Amino acid sequence: PAQLLSLLLPLVESFARARPPNVLILLADDLGVGDLEAYSASALVPTPAISALSAAGVRFTDAHAHPICSPSRYSLLSGNYVFRGRRLSSSWGLSGGSQLLPGQRTIAESFRAAGYATLLLGKAGIGGEVAALPDELRRSTEDDRVDWLLRRGRRLADGPAQWGFDESLSMVSGIQSPPYAWFNGSVASLPRGSRCWGTATHATRTGDWVSGKFAGTGLRHRRYTPCGAGDGHDGAADWEGHMADAHVAQAALGFFDRRRRARGPQPPFFALVATAAVHAPFTPPDRFRDADIRTWVATSEVAAPRRLHVPHSSMVAELDAVVGALMAALRSAGELNETIVVFASDNGGLSCATKQHGSWRPSPETPAPPFEDVSPERSGLQSPLCGANSSAHLRGHKGDLYEGGHRVPLLVAWPAGGVPAGGECGDLVGLTDLYATLLDLAGLAPPAPGQAADSVSFKRRLLRPRDGHPARSDLLVPSPPSWALRWSRWKLISLAHGSQRATELFDLEADPGETTNLLPPHNVSGAGGQPPRASGEAASRHEATAARMAQRADQILGRGVS
Repeated sequence: PAQLLSLLLPLVESFARARPPNVLILLADDLGVGDLEAYSASALVPTPAISALSAAGVRFTDAHAHPICSPSRYSLLSGNYVFRGRRLSSSWGLSGGSQLLPGQRTIAESFRAAGYATLLLGKAGIGGEVAALPDELRRSTEDDRVDWLLRRGRRLADGPAQWGFDESLSMVSGIQSPPYAWFNGSVASLPRGSRCWGTATHATRTGDWVSGKFAGTGLRHRRYTPCGAGDGHDGAADWEGHMADAHVAQAALGFFDRRRRARGPQPPFFALVATAAVHAPFTPPDRFRDADIRTWVATSEVAAPRRLHVPHSSMVAELDAVVGALMAALRSAGELNETIVVFASDNGGLSCATKQHGSWRPSPETPAPPFEDVSPERSGLQSPLCGANSSAHLRGHKGDLYEGGHRVPLLVAWPAGGVPAGGECGDLVGLTDLYATLLDLAGLAPPAPGQAADSVSFKRRLLRPRDGHPARSDLLVPSPPSWALRWSRWKLISLAHGSQRATELFDLEADPGETTNLLPPHNVSGAGGQPPRASGEAASRHEATAARMAQRADQILGRGVS
């Protein structure tokens, strides 16, 4: 029998390669492990669709992104750490091109080369370039470039169409930054022209960047300011930020339906669906807060209506509705079993201060936030707008190099392909690894030499979470010029403060909340200022561990660590 199996196995593998699976990546924005029932018992919002996806596949408990969105999105697309792209800390907006360098092949391009139809829906978030921009505007402000794009140019020269996507309905920077417009491929969708919406961002005293409601108001110097007659255009005249994910969901459902109705066999698809939820400003559809959330997407499988008056919580529920709608559509089209489904977030969850400001709606009656601009983590105050702790038991939030800033939900389901239902894997993995892993799962060739330099396939452990050893032993979390390195039970953080650099070492096995820095007192201490309490011998071991880890980070970064 063993000999017969060895003869049949190549035939089975050949048949599997002849019928490659679809790939669907669902990428949430700013969603923390504390926001989901699948990860945290303290989560306040029911998320049945995401929990069902978790039960259908493998739940990763030590998965990581970059601490903010744009670097993570570049890494997912390229398989590279962010500093291998155009700029050290990633690209944003329409200021000189996307983060992808010429010659860097995206995961979409790799799947398209294998015969896949490729689709991007939602937030792109890695920068771009305006097509045919006049030379005099190349040195102007971002606002001037956006105004020219919307009024005259209407095309992108560096966007999803150049990144390997056959079809796309995308936002350059999501719902929080101009241009507030949808792009079909490279072309802006402006059926009613453009206008000024007057929405700006500002930083709070706690360092959180937030946005106001996209409804003709703004947060300029923390005051309500309507657009003036001479202001440039920053969005489509029919822009509806609060309906962004409804548009994304309907576009995905339309794509699945076209495939179902098409005559003859269809090629497999690679789709990246990047939601607006749960990024600030928190603007769920108007009907969503007080009615059965199934009403806004007919195929959603949410079990029961519920009333959610906390804006952030409403967006978590909206996200779950999108996931449920897409899973139901795949099932209806008969493609669910043939689809690898990945669910993840682009960085850690939001702090309470960000949730408060993301919930604010500026108006002439409330030209400034009607609450104290304080962090409850520092003051002990807790606003009802905060809901659950989005980081659960972890320290830090979005933007931090502590675990709460970059440890993210990651679910992978494909029962027909051998991914065990209800599985759990505690391996150290990153969103960067999805490039190599998904090609491997689909039976395709690995990334070409020089491509996806930081992507490691975890296929073997995905299929058998308890067999063998993890695919990687360490993982870098870059946040230039700072960084963190995970290795075994250890976490080393190197924080840049001007020309100085402070270092923190944590034993995550003994101290998962990163409360105690194990390095000498002249370095930054842990939360609460707790100094290390170790004998001289233990302190020496800790310093030696930190030195080895810094050396490893130096190798990955390809330059000296100051």
